[in-house]
Amino acid sequence: MNPARVSIIIPCYRAAATLRRAAASALDGAPNGVQLLLVDDGSPDDTGAVCDELANTDARITALHRPNGGAGAARNTGLDAADGDWVLFLDADDELLPGLWQALDALDDAGADLILFGLRRASDPGSDVLPPLPAGRYDGLAALGDALDPLLFETGLLAAPYPKLFRRAALGALRFDENLKINEDVLFNLLFLQKTTAIYCLHGVYYKQNDVVAGSLSRSLRGDVLDAEAATRPALEALLVQNGLDPAPYLRKSRVRACLNQYGLLTGCRGAMPFARRRALFARILADADARAALRARLRADPHRLLALPYRLGLACRAPGLLAAYTLAKQRFL
Repeated sequence: MNPARVSIIIPCYRAAATLRRAAASALDGAPNGVQLLLVDDGSPDDTGAVCDELANTDARITALHRPNGGAGAARNTGLDAADGDWVLFLDADDELLPGLWQALDALDDAGADLILFGLRRASDPGSDVLPPLPAGRYDGLAALGDALDPLLFETGLLAAPYPKLFRRAALGALRFDENLKINEDVLFNLLFLQKTTAIYCLHGVYYKQNDVVAGSLSRSLRGDVLDAEAATRPALEALLVQNGLDPAPYLRKSRVRACLNQYGLLTGCRGAMPFARRRALFARILADADARAALRARLRADPHRLLALPYRLGLACRAPGLLAAYTLAKQRFL
């Protein structure tokens, strides 16, 4: 393929400290025809000024400014301005790793609409995440076989907006849902996959996710994980049915993973959340039989048996109030 025809979109919010690094990594070894779109999402810091500074130093860079609307809205602004044959999303605190442009230059994508490659997480630098498939083209989700489950869930490579390239012609008018605060990227990917003729797996690790900064989803107390999963579930079901796959096991796994993630945030993160809200979220988790079974297995393996005892009791008695009270007490006194 011609790597010169790639539009890279970086949504930027409070990114003054990391944006130069992200932009430099995107352009390292890139051909002259690459388009780098820096979308300042109404940042209150110097991010907008950094966008303009970078755009003034390289003709391949365009700075765009919009009122704050979230990452999805910023990506949409970038999509509206993109003119490449392919689109690549890069977060402002992440990096592209060397070798991507050379790999794309040598690639015959065989008409695929999505090119998928590997990533490295800063939180686990010794373990690179690659598509669990031989390199090459795959026609439809069914062709992915047993690799579909890890691509959707364990690695998340299909669900995230990175590390991949989207054929812009296949994207058409598809945009991120700006009403969703999380999982808008998951929904975007699921809807795009409904339009995709084929996926190309490109072996190589070309994206670095700097996921150890404070404020990431895994470290923030929030209560919308279950709602976000419910919002994306119909698109997942439609995609699986479209590809002739039984949606039941995938939907169950999606639901249980959301319950476990929400449980983990409630029990592991500090933050202001009223007792009633905590209790309601625990009640939703405990109402799911599959989630209860997964939690029992997790708690049985917990090495901190004394601290885990109230959780085990709350689970056994299906007592969301006990769980909510314990999380508040633990946050206050431990």
